[in-house]
Amino acid sequence: MLFRRFYDENLAQASYMIACEKTREAIVVDPNSDVAQYTRAAGADRVKIAHVTETHIHADFVSGAHALAKATGATLYLSGKGGKEWGYTDAALKRAQVLRDDSSIDAGRIRVRVAHTPGHTPEHISFFVSDLDRGEDAVGVLTGDFVFVGDVGRPDLLELATGAKGTMENSARDLFKSLGKFNDEPDHLQIWPGHGAGSACGKSLGSMPQTTLGYEKLFNWAFGDMSEREFVTKVLADQPVPPRYFAVMKRVNRNGPEPRASSEPNYVGLGELESALESGATVVDTRTAAKFATGHVPRTLNIPLGKSFLNWSGALVPENRDFYILTDAESDDAVKQILGDLCKIGLTTVRGVFQSDVLHDWQSHRGELEKVAQMDVPELNKLAGSNGLQVVDVRSPEEWSRGHLSGAIHIPLAQLPDRMAELDASAPIVLQCKGGGRSSIATSFLQSRGLSNVSNLVGGFEAWVAKGFKVDAGRSAPPSKTRKSASPARKRKPARSTRNATPAHYASKGKPSPSTRKSKPAHSSRKRKKG
Repeated sequence: MLFRRFYDENLAQASYMIACEKTREAIVVDPNSDVAQYTRAAGADRVKIAHVTETHIHADFVSGAHALAKATGATLYLSGKGGKEWGYTDAALKRAQVLRDDSSIDAGRIRVRVAHTPGHTPEHISFFVSDLDRGEDAVGVLTGDFVFVGDVGRPDLLELATGAKGTMENSARDLFKSLGKFNDEPDHLQIWPGHGAGSACGKSLGSMPQTTLGYEKLFNWAFGDMSEREFVTKVLADQPVPPRYFAVMKRVNRNGPEPRASSEPNYVGLGELESALESGATVVDTRTAAKFATGHVPRTLNIPLGKSFLNWSGALVPENRDFYILTDAESDDAVKQILGDLCKIGLTTVRGVFQSDVLHDWQSHRGELEKVAQMDVPELNKLAGSNGLQVVDVRSPEEWSRGHLSGAIHIPLAQLPDRMAELDASAPIVLQCKGGGRSSIATSFLQSRGLSNVSNLVGGFEAWVAKGFKVDAGRSAPPSKTRKSASPARKRKPARSTRNATPAHYASKGKPSPSTRKSKPAHSSRKRKKG
């Protein structure tokens, strides 16, 4: 058996190619839209991609299953579970062979057996892989978003990403039942998951590329001895906020996305930049947070290139409008890579690319660049309780629950576009995260919307804890509705530079901690076997 794992760091996503060494037939599972990587690998291994499938309707990237099957002449297989409301559309299923519980796909002497494992999504299936030359028993399982290293797939996305009200608790109960069946499988089974650390498809995914069922029974919280009710409460608590593009991906992938190649870079200059900002278009500055902080064009948004670039682009960039990229990439190939990566999450409407020399042009024609005010931890602690400053924590719900600054307002970064109106635009704001990365993005987002009295907490929560300052714990509640609304950019004057801002401008208000809210648990007392 030939086995290849493809891992996209920017998506924290894994796909797999498994082939029979005798017949040279291969099956590809969970391909993303970069289909060329699979055809190149097949050529290098001298195998033919004869079968293409996926574990479920993906929410976090554009599926490449349809495009790869078409490019290689392979048979496409899709789950027939989930029903007309939550499964693949009839149009998608007409282009594929439909898989049911206990269906199988043979690639030479490699057999892939299908198991329906609902919970993360209703149609989710997993693939038990056997090398028939060695025996019929499975050697491993491609679990997709069912079981990860150290975690399980979140069951709330159908409700949070697509608006299917009232589905998350039922999905959590389905997940509990799927895990109960999986728990009976032999411990030697290797688990090959669809995501690693950094994915928003779970809350505590491990970084190891694979694991075994026996190891997960020992150390994965989801295999612990608990009732269905306890499991539902725990699995739904403190899940990360899904980026806005997840809803788009669900719709696109349910029907089968049309292949869309990334366009060639369209390099534009100062005139286009001025017109874009005047029209309210999004301009994403992809330079590092440090470079952006020392000087950037007002009303631009900073999302630095790196492992989280696609996640935050999908969360903060409107998917249905043209936008622009500003980059200091030094080669045309590097710019094409950025555009290609954005296509993986459906952001294909990049109208133009500004190179970093446009910053000098802006200074020559429009004056000084805007800066990002920075505040250190001792300064914030000293100023706490005066002048009405709002400390906004943009970390995940799980991070917040483990500890947060007293009086802080909790708005996860992915929710900031929808909740910035809850902030008081007339009062100063300090953005804070774990170490300063996400809060830098959040600060730039508020600046791009016309708020000038904002700053970034250097070192974030980690620096606060290292200094021994007080922290609170507990789940968050929405901030008070009595705050003055933060207006969008089109209703405000362009942001002024904060480079000369003094610490006195950023004093803390010291509001009481948000009240604790508890999820209503499901009702079942069945115990699952202890792993």
